[in-house]
Amino acid sequence: MKFNEDSRVKIPALIHFLRLGYKYQTKKNQNIDLRNNIFVDIFKKSVESINNKGYSDKDIQETIKEIADITDNSRDKGQAFFERLKAYSEKMRLINLEAPENNDWRVVSELPFKGERDNTFRPDITIIVNGIPLGFVEVKKPNNQYGIQAEFNRMNERLNKPELTHFFNQLQVLGFSNNQNYDDEAKTKRLGSFYTTPNDAKHTKFNHFREEQEIPVMDFVSEDDITTVLSDNNIMSIRHDNEFEENLCKSTPANSFITSVYSPQRFMFFIRYGIVYVDSPMDGFNKHIIRYPQYFALQCLINDLDCGTHRGVLWHTQGSGKTAFAYFATNILRDYYQKKRVITKFYFVVDRLDLLNQANTEFSARGMTIASINSKSDFVDNMQSPVVIPNDSQRGQYKETMNVVNIQKFSDDSTAIPTAHITVQRIYFLDEVHRGYKPKGTFLGNLLGADKDGIFIGLTGTPILETVTDQEGKKYRRPKRDFKTTDLFNKYIHKYYYNKSIADGYTLKIKKEAIDVKFRNDIRKMLELANGQIIPAEKWNKTLACDPFVGQLCEYIRDDFKMFEETMEDDSMGFMIVATSSEQAKKIQKWYEDNTDINTALVLHDEEGNKEKQELFRGKRNNSTGEVEIKYKGVIVFNMLLTGFDAPRLKRLYLLRTIREHNLLQTLARVNRPYKAMTYGYVVDFVDVTEEFEDTNRRYLEELRSDIGDDEDVKDVDDIFVDVEEVKGKIKDLENRLFIYMGNIENNLEAFRKQIEPLDEKSVREIDGWLVDYKGYYNELKMSHVDVSAIPIERIKMASYETARRVQLLIAEHILNHDNGGDLIDFTDLIVEFIKTGEVDLDFTSEQDVLDIIGQYTNAESSNTDKDDHVFKDIHNRYKQAIKDFKDNADTTSKVKAFLDSIKALTKEMQILNGNNTSLANLYNGSEEYMRIHKRLVESYSENLDNTKAKNIMTKTIFAIESELGHMQHPSHGVIVRSLLRPVREALVVEGFNDVSRRQVENIIYLFIDDKFSQE
Repeated sequence: MKFNEDSRVKIPALIHFLRLGYKYQTKKNQNIDLRNNIFVDIFKKSVESINNKGYSDKDIQETIKEIADITDNSRDKGQAFFERLKAYSEKMRLINLEAPENNDWRVVSELPFKGERDNTFRPDITIIVNGIPLGFVEVKKPNNQYGIQAEFNRMNERLNKPELTHFFNQLQVLGFSNNQNYDDEAKTKRLGSFYTTPNDAKHTKFNHFREEQEIPVMDFVSEDDITTVLSDNNIMSIRHDNEFEENLCKSTPANSFITSVYSPQRFMFFIRYGIVYVDSPMDGFNKHIIRYPQYFALQCLINDLDCGTHRGVLWHTQGSGKTAFAYFATNILRDYYQKKRVITKFYFVVDRLDLLNQANTEFSARGMTIASINSKSDFVDNMQSPVVIPNDSQRGQYKETMNVVNIQKFSDDSTAIPTAHITVQRIYFLDEVHRGYKPKGTFLGNLLGADKDGIFIGLTGTPILETVTDQEGKKYRRPKRDFKTTDLFNKYIHKYYYNKSIADGYTLKIKKEAIDVKFRNDIRKMLELANGQIIPAEKWNKTLACDPFVGQLCEYIRDDFKMFEETMEDDSMGFMIVATSSEQAKKIQKWYEDNTDINTALVLHDEEGNKEKQELFRGKRNNSTGEVEIKYKGVIVFNMLLTGFDAPRLKRLYLLRTIREHNLLQTLARVNRPYKAMTYGYVVDFVDVTEEFEDTNRRYLEELRSDIGDDEDVKDVDDIFVDVEEVKGKIKDLENRLFIYMGNIENNLEAFRKQIEPLDEKSVREIDGWLVDYKGYYNELKMSHVDVSAIPIERIKMASYETARRVQLLIAEHILNHDNGGDLIDFTDLIVEFIKTGEVDLDFTSEQDVLDIIGQYTNAESSNTDKDDHVFKDIHNRYKQAIKDFKDNADTTSKVKAFLDSIKALTKEMQILNGNNTSLANLYNGSEEYMRIHKRLVESYSENLDNTKAKNIMTKTIFAIESELGHMQHPSHGVIVRSLLRPVREALVVEGFNDVSRRQVENIIYLFIDDKFSQE
């Protein structure tokens, strides 16, 4: 019986695709153009069908060549192909976007994508639309080692290989599943199903997909179809296995995910509306795919419009992508109204200048035209004109237009006037509707009165709620207002609250840290307060701005943030201080200027240069070098930047004043953006926000439950805010889990080592995970200034070292017993185990002598500076085989001697190889990078290129690098390619290579990028 990845996940998934309307496509005897893996005959038949015309073989080949040409670049991440894919080309449409059912949908098993330099990958399932590969699904068996992270890592390795770039420029929607349900409590996502669109390795994000609608799928699959799939994959033997039958079910996690993402209607929606290229000032040029809550919000919006709704609120938590939602909505709403012969005109309304600038940046980064509205008279003209945007601003190419406008520009005169013969539907996205939108306010009256037929879509992560009453009749804190957001905007379009956003990895939990007890006591002493005495509010406000208090406060924050950086081992993060007044903020800024070398930015409403300060705190990409430039470590504010300010590196917030209700949640969310491997955003609480937070959060929960009617959706909301007591509770839980080990950990680590030796890898990994968590929670308590002297942290660290070492030992033994090619593992510890547990009498030598011989080889191997060399890999594999033979057969003294002799011989070979590498490096002034590049160059072109020619080409290229790129610290890949194209081509021509293609030249340049310019 086969019970593996194929039988448990891949084959059932292939068959499930047939339920969705796909056909199974064999690779056998097919006419496949290997440049882009296009199935030529299927492609010809499909494009003839959707274009309703015949094409010659020449036409087909020209189009396939066009696809190959526009995907064959390392610059645009597939944008040219993506635009061609969606284009209404008079010559030939590639897909039918409007009628997905009219396309040809197929799946292929293990289709090889072959790049140059022998780089190949074979996705488990490739999605073919009209003969063109446009997506794939990679699967793993449940409970596989490293979980779904193994697929993520493998995907990133592929994305880093330039010879595979043209394939990823063509692929659109990629899926990964190990056929298990999500584990939302796990710090590292190991279980579940995820989707993405290919980017570079750094910027490819793997997204959850949680279904909110039911897609009808039939259970039945014909026996003939099942037989076809099993036969083509040579796995007929599993047909009647119970395990196979169970995994055929349409509701398995993997099959449910495939239904959600790859149903033809959904897949085509993603291509038509759900993918966008974003040229961000900070992150550069990247490809994004719509998040599932944005997708379902769009579906709800269309349903509401069908029902006649003109006002609604999108309640999506901060950091979940509301601006991106507005962008995606413009495209789908444009087509929605176009079917009604109505022109759409889009407005994005803000109430602050900094948010206007931020919105302009976000929409223009997505390729939209931004209308120029510089005055109230400009806006009056805009509102009264049916023209979406003047043609001269489009530069000959249509781009959707967003009119970004401050609400203050709405007036009695800015009224939409109906135009004869042209029907215009104006759609207004209103940002942060929790803040300045009041029923009796002039701004709101002007806004809603400006267009009686307008569609108004409010965006907020914290709507204004009414007072609610609990089951005992107790009222929660009453807001200081007599309305709620839905009184103004009728209904919620869609809801996506903190708990889901945290589980999906779009936002972080927030950890509240109280200030140090000693600092509290020092402040009370300075103010001459008795224990329990409450300072009057008037005196307190004056005290907050006095110089002694500010000085002591700033010293505390400076030292606290330094400890935070050291504990997290990361100095790239930033902090925000929320002052009690503008006066105090200015004094804090002055203290930092006078007493530290830490750059901080003061951002107040009356300060100059606020926009530039925000950019230089957030980080701004230098277009010349590709580097993100950051000037400020901290930002000091009073009322500004507490909402809408998005800076992922902002990870510690110092809250010096009380903030109420939705404003509090908005402020706390400044630190909730994902950043590197951070688990939390941190709030240092000088005023104790807990009660206010819990009160506000309860009312949000009630609002959710009143609409959802199901506690399951909101059961984890309490986990948004993590405090010290919860961390203490987690440590107690870990102490219980580790109880049977703690006696040895605290008193005898050698006994602990023996205690874990009989355990299997899974059990040791579990203990190791507990110890790692223990160290992390210790750090959390330390950062909260809690007394941690009773925790035996050094013993915990040493025990963690032992478990990690034991895991590596078990991995080494697994690698030794399985064919894993060139895995570089130090087997010394494993040999020690063999000697200890064996029965061979080492009377001719000592155990230490054996280890010395092994150590000599290990040192020679670790000294090698080119581990991609095929000679190195051959020596390593022979070393690995010798150890395996030693383990299995070293039962006599003579066999042990033979083993040691073989290791000595391998050591000599490795030392010779190392000497050759050093000699070659010396030809390039000792550069190991150029030594490796030289060898790869000769290996790639060995038929026509000898070492002398390679040296000449290298020398000219190195000269070009030093002259063209030497002044740049970290040039981008694009800059490197553009700078070296001409000199590398000229060097090749001089050596007799006259017919080299641009692709071949780029391949040589990427040898330098992969090694010389890799981030060190």
